[in-house]
Formats: sequence, structure tokens, C-alpha cells
Amino acid sequence: MLAAEADRMTPARVPEDLWRRGRRRYRRRVAGTVAAVLAVALALPGLLVLAAEPPPVVGASTEGAVPGRVYDPWPWQAPVAQSPPGPAAILLSGSGNGLGGVDLPGAYGSKIAAVGRDGSYRMLRYADTYLQVGQRVRLSPDGRYVVGPDSVEDLIVPGRAGRLSVVDLVTGHSRRFKELPADVPVAWQPDSAALLLWSQPEASLVNYGETPPFDGNEATYGYAGGSLWLLDLATGESRKVLDLGAAVFDPINSVAFAPDGRHLAVQVDRALVLVNTADGGSRTLATLGAGQRLAGTGAFTADGSRLAVLGLDGCAVACTNAARNQRQWRLTTLDAATGQAGPDGGFDPVPGAAVRVAGWQRDGTAVLVTYQDEHHPYYDREPSIEAPAAYRAVSAAKLLAVRPGGGTTQLIRQEGVWVWDIDVAHDLVVDGRFGGPSPEPTAFPAAWWLYCLVLTPTVGLLLLVVLVVRWRRRAPRRAVPLPTPN
Repeated sequence: MLAAEADRMTPARVPEDLWRRGRRRYRRRVAGTVAAVLAVALALPGLLVLAAEPPPVVGASTEGAVPGRVYDPWPWQAPVAQSPPGPAAILLSGSGNGLGGVDLPGAYGSKIAAVGRDGSYRMLRYADTYLQVGQRVRLSPDGRYVVGPDSVEDLIVPGRAGRLSVVDLVTGHSRRFKELPADVPVAWQPDSAALLLWSQPEASLVNYGETPPFDGNEATYGYAGGSLWLLDLATGESRKVLDLGAAVFDPINSVAFAPDGRHLAVQVDRALVLVNTADGGSRTLATLGAGQRLAGTGAFTADGSRLAVLGLDGCAVACTNAARNQRQWRLTTLDAATGQAGPDGGFDPVPGAAVRVAGWQRDGTAVLVTYQDEHHPYYDREPSIEAPAAYRAVSAAKLLAVRPGGGTTQLIRQEGVWVWDIDVAHDLVVDGRFGGPSPEPTAFPAAWWLYCLVLTPTVGLLLLVVLVVRWRRRAPRRAVPLPTPN
């Protein structure tokens, strides 16, 4: 009995590796916790994307449409290069949290929203400042490509000199063109296979008051001279199609491709010239009157039989912004073969500081972009020296449908965003595909820097926890005295 009692009073033997096994279990638990937290942190953006995706629109065209509403993108909206949206319906430039650029080194000078045909938003960011879509940044007729400065996805760096970039919205890849005889894009060929470029000579800006305005409008921002070149995107080769000499030239409104892609209308001073881009031949189609101008890159009707011209009623030269905004524009057409005036379409006058035609629907409805300039006592103290469609002059741009026989409709409503220019895929204009899905921009996918901003402190906190735990485990333990047997 004494032996049994002695055995009962003897402490149980502790395995020699018990401490090591406990440490291993503890480490496995810590590692598992860290891995779980990291997995959740990495998966969270993807889960948010799935949760934020707009529901499918029943009955929506598989080919997409121009959205009926547009919004301000998120400041961290994913760029095209990171998350291509596919062919775009429209491009937007303007101001706001998502569209506003910054004219400071180390920042993006311009941010352009590419709105996909499903209503999704992605961004094109350029080092060049004050860029406007439909001007220095242009969407191809099929909505797949965007041409702009060579500074795409680059930050502002003093002394940067670039040429052109063409971004594929389907793949996200950019092709950069540097050795070019011209670098100002003025129009896309209708098949989206080539670009018309203007070689702007040095000191081409017409000084205020020195040269009479070629169309009765604002000599202050007119340009003179240079030449037009056609850039083949497949080969990268360029060829000259027209020498402008010393003529005044407007790079926004003065060119338009015919639907066949071989004929090009160009306004040179007041002459409307028709150019055959295949053989370089040209002839004068018509002489425009004072206050008239070619209506823009979408001037040819859908069947190519007529050509749109805009006439101005209102202040023409040395105007304040307030006077510009009171202008009325008359839309008329010319026969594309003879240059003779076409039948009066009965279009309503279009108000705006400036107007350009984006294209024509097959039913004869004209789709126009109109501009309102900044109207404020500070800007109206004297005649404005900014072009009416320039980034720093415009306060609002609208997309309108102007129907033959009368009637005007605003095609895109703007919700909480300052839109200063709009470019529309020409194929959607011709088919009249408007009023498409209009979901608000989703917060994800986001630009890579936001993920870094969110994940870096999370990972840092986890590492700090691990270090603290390891330090505590390595700290010397205080000896605990064994109980003294009675």
C-alpha cells in the first residue's frame, strides 16, 4: 500500500519535447491566422467587384449602345491598361473627382473616361494637360481605339516630348508612334484602319486682329498652314494627302471623311475642297459664305450623299463668353457631288458657343456636340482669347439629336459630373443606338495604387503582430516554484 501511495504522490512525467510541440502548434496557428487574413484581404477586391457589377439589362442589344446617363468616375477608377473595357460607346473629358487632371509634375495632366458599351467606366490618363476628347484625344469609329498624345499612363515630367499613342480598348495595349511627319489627330478613317494627322508648323497660331477670320468666327484662335497626312496603323507608314499652304485651318471642324473612306472634305480658308486620298487628287466643291463652316468630322450623312455646314447667327469676332453662349447655329447641307445647296431640312437652330456634328443617323437625324463657355464676370471683362471648345473655356458640353422638320433631344443626361467634351463611336450614331445601360461607376476594379494603399497597412499590421508574438515567446519566463510537499 505504501508503494501504491508513493506512486500516486509522484508527479506525472512530462515528455521532454512537450515545450517544442506546443511551440510548433502555436506557430501553426499564427501562420494559419496570417494566411487567412491575407487571403481575405487579397480576395476582398474581387468579391467587391462581383457584388458591384450591374445586373444584366433584359433585352439590351448585344452590340451595346450609348448610355442614357453619365456619372463622375471614382478617383481610383481602373485604367484601360489594367482592365480593358472592350469597345467604348463614348469618351468623356471634363472636371470633377474622377475626370479632373492636375497641372503639376509627378501627376496626371488629363484623365479621360472610356465608357464601355455595357456602361462600365475605365480611365485613360495622360501627362499632357488640358486635353479634350473629340479634339486631341479621339475615339475610332468602331469604338475600339483611342488616339492621343504619346504620354498615355505617364506622369507629368518637365521637358517630355512625345508623338502619338493608339490604345486598344479590347486588349489594353498601347502602340506608340514617334517618327511621324505630323502629330495632331484630326479624323479617323471610317474603317478605323488609318488616321488623318495635321502637321502644324511652328508659329502657326494666327495673331489676334492680323488675319481676317476664314469663316467669320474668331481669328484669335485660328491656325494657319501645315499639311495633312494619312497614317496607316497596320504598317506605321504616313503619306501626305494635302498641302494647306498658308491657309487658315481649324483642326476641330475643318475635315470630314466620306463613308467610303477614300474621299475627304477639307475647309481651306472659305473653300470646301474634296480630296481623293487614294491618288491625292482634289477639287473645290464649294465656296462657303461668311459665317459658314464645315460642320466637323461627322459632316457627311450616313449614305454619303450630303455634307453638313453650320452657319452662325450672333457675335463672330472678339466675343465675350456671354456673347458666345448667345450664338445660334443653322444646320444646312450641300450635295456631296456638286456642292450645291441641298433641300432645307427644317432643323431647329442650335444654341451654343461652338457646335460640331458627331454624325448622322440613317433617318436623317443629326447628332451634335454643343459647348457652353464659362460665364462669369471675371471671364467676361474683355473678349476671350480661348477657343470656344478649349478645356479652360468650356463649362458644359451636351450631346443633342436634331431632327429634320424640327425637334431637338438631349441624348445623354449628366449626373454629378462636369462634362466639357464628348466623343461618340460613329457606328452607334449611324445605327441610332442611344439610351443604353447607365449604371453608376463601380468602385472596383480599382487602380493598382489603391490596392497597395489598402493592403500595405494590413500586411504591415500582421507582420507587427507576428513580431510582437515572437518577442513575447522569446522573452525569459519567470520561474514558478513547485509546491512544497507537506
